Amino acid sequence: MNRSSWSTLLDHLVDPAAVVPADHPGRAVAVGLHAECNWALLADLYRQQSEVARREQQHALALRFLLAESRVALRTGDRPRFLDTVVTLGQWHRLNGGSAEAEAWSRVLLREPLCAETARFHAHAWRELAALREVARRYDDGLACAERALEVCRRYADAPGVAGRHVRALLQTAAIQRLRGELVTARDLLREAREIAEARDADPFTRGLVALREGGLEAVLGRPQVALAAYRRAATAFEGVSENNLLYTRLREVAALRELGRLDGALLITTDLADRFRASGDAYRLGQVLLERAEVQQTRGDTAAVAATLEEARPYYERVDTLEALRWHRHVARNLLASGADGATAAGHLAVVLDRAGQPGRRDLNRTMLALYDLHRVPETDLVPPSLRHVAGRGALLAADLQRDAFGEPEVRWAMHAQREVVYQAAVLAHTGLDDPESTARIAETGRADVLNQLLAIRSGGSAGTISESRIDAPPADPGLADEVFAVARLAAGSIRSGRAPDRLALPPLPGRLPAPAVLDTMADVVVVVNVGGGPGGWWSSVLTRPRHGTWRVALRTAPAALASRLETLVAGVQLPPRGVSPAVWEELGAFLLPDPDVWAGSPDRPRSVAITPDPRLWHLPHGALLRDGAYLCDVAEVSLTPSLRTLELLLARSASAGPGPGPAGPAVSLLDRGLAGHQIEGAALDDWPGGHRPLAGLPLVDEVPDPALLYLSGHGDGAGAATLLGPDGVTMDSLAPRRLPPLVVLNGCWSGTASSRYGYDPLSLAVGALLAGADTVVAGIGRIGSEASAHVGAALVHQVGRGVPVGTALRHAQRQLRTERPDLGPFDWAGLCGVGVGR
Repeated sequence: MNRSSWSTLLDHLVDPAAVVPADHPGRAVAVGLHAECNWALLADLYRQQSEVARREQQHALALRFLLAESRVALRTGDRPRFLDTVVTLGQWHRLNGGSAEAEAWSRVLLREPLCAETARFHAHAWRELAALREVARRYDDGLACAERALEVCRRYADAPGVAGRHVRALLQTAAIQRLRGELVTARDLLREAREIAEARDADPFTRGLVALREGGLEAVLGRPQVALAAYRRAATAFEGVSENNLLYTRLREVAALRELGRLDGALLITTDLADRFRASGDAYRLGQVLLERAEVQQTRGDTAAVAATLEEARPYYERVDTLEALRWHRHVARNLLASGADGATAAGHLAVVLDRAGQPGRRDLNRTMLALYDLHRVPETDLVPPSLRHVAGRGALLAADLQRDAFGEPEVRWAMHAQREVVYQAAVLAHTGLDDPESTARIAETGRADVLNQLLAIRSGGSAGTISESRIDAPPADPGLADEVFAVARLAAGSIRSGRAPDRLALPPLPGRLPAPAVLDTMADVVVVVNVGGGPGGWWSSVLTRPRHGTWRVALRTAPAALASRLETLVAGVQLPPRGVSPAVWEELGAFLLPDPDVWAGSPDRPRSVAITPDPRLWHLPHGALLRDGAYLCDVAEVSLTPSLRTLELLLARSASAGPGPGPAGPAVSLLDRGLAGHQIEGAALDDWPGGHRPLAGLPLVDEVPDPALLYLSGHGDGAGAATLLGPDGVTMDSLAPRRLPPLVVLNGCWSGTASSRYGYDPLSLAVGALLAGADTVVAGIGRIGSEASAHVGAALVHQVGRGVPVGTALRHAQRQLRTERPDLGPFDWAGLCGVGVGR
């Protein structure tokens, strides 16, 4: 086109007669400005009218005004204004599903020579191209485009408008990495984005984008409360700045509210947003709302409502290849499984997800994990034989543990483990059903006490700082392990689509490890690992038992209805009532949690030593009070609890390397709460200690006592978990851990040995602090215990240990003696103190 023709075309494109409808209220003003050749005001008018049309949902007219503004800028040679308008045009098309048009406008920006004045436009264009690749799930290409944006930003860091573009390029890169399952990388990118935004005093819109992306990552990490707080920050930033992003932020809140159990509030948001998007004709956003609504309905167990919602969403997703389409296919499959419908149809939908999520350049580890888990749950059909279901479950387990193990921060690591509980528990059940006890034990042991075990391994005598914030230094995972997950996904998808079972199925490796048999033999006569889970079929236990010099065996038990209702509250951290629980309940718990006869094979005269790794949610249960055929466990066994088998292995190794302790010849030191009933009984027993008794004025003074044999603390405990305070001095887990403590520590108070009831989290308590500080065995309170009764148990324990009786034996004798003397007392009185650790 020659210059004359180009000029004529521009004249036509900026003419109000071609731009402004005849009945538009702004037409007369536009005609006047055009006649006066007042191009700047005409461009302003076109921009203003575009915004008005957008607010009134007149999208075609809004686009026409934007195009006209860009042509006016070209007509007058106002290059910056032209480029700003192109930015808006590209974003408008991307957000409204016009990917080809959005790409074309970005290419227009990239035709500009790169310099300080145009750097922000180049960075924007590359970021937009990355966003388009994200929607198309071309993740490798998207990361390449995002890196081009970041290169521009680094090169022109001080150029006008570049800081904000740098933040957005980092956010885009983080979003793609999150979708690929590279959650640590995504977290680091978001941290960098926030630092730049704060350092450069970013505008509210940019700050809102940072908070929005942070919320999305926190949701994936299993921290909905943190995610919701981030979304609320984003909403505040977008208020009055970006209605589109404000509405999207409200949509994102739905998932966080759902995870927090606030289902009514979540549904209200979806109803409001669905009405808005239907009215505006925004099919893209309406489809997203329907997917979120279906998730809430699924959580409520309303499969009919889910089916209706997914059917409404079908036209948007059935035949397209987008992220939302994969969500739709997986959700259809989940609802078919929940409603007991055709498993083959569900498998077909999952095959779509597995095929697309595992393609080169689109590797989405989290989505692949979830689809493999769902495939593992599909009832056996010709399309999904047992072997394929098993390999799918193993693939899901490996993917879940790769994500968990990538994080060094305990809180994130624990939250991810808890969020993926269904994957780990499904693996436990599957290997239990296959009668593969050693594999079951490895899975059950995975992640039981990561922080504690690392601190024991590297600090031996104590830990400085806050235990729950101590980083876990895990070596980087072998990249080939993720390849194995995607290989399973491709194999499963191909098998389902072809209708032919694969010839060969190589199982992905299991996570976790177990101590060697020789080490297990040193732990106790019987070693037990308890795992409890719940689902549509009710509560179940998978209990691993290994007798000394024997092999692992596994027992699966389903809780009867009456016990199931108690388990609901027990796993939520609610202690059994201190009085009034019938022997029948303790019998049911004994049969459910410790079903193997070897656990109960001892006798009052010849008890067996039993080391138990409790389910992470059942540390507030006095295991010595469990019954079997009328016999309490403490009648036939010396019971000790350990956070994990690895914990006990490390404690035994540390004890062996330290050599024999001072024994009763060393002094006993104490910090007693003299306001408690029974403190005089404890004081008298300590005064009778062979090596002498030294009361302390404060916990730090224990370090000044040479070679103490026993530390005895008493006081009220205020609750389970890492933050428990004990006694008038407020002794904490973190104040215990740095001390140099003797081999035996007694923490006589409520909750002192009780972890919070949270799956996936280290079972932290005051007792853990003492173990880290050098104690081999900690005798501590399991739940809320009676102060006077526990004083009697503690005093009898001290008396017998001082005479050379092993700790486990002495504790058992003290418990049985009090129960005999005071039959009116309840289990939390006489069995509320339990040995944690080595137990000797």
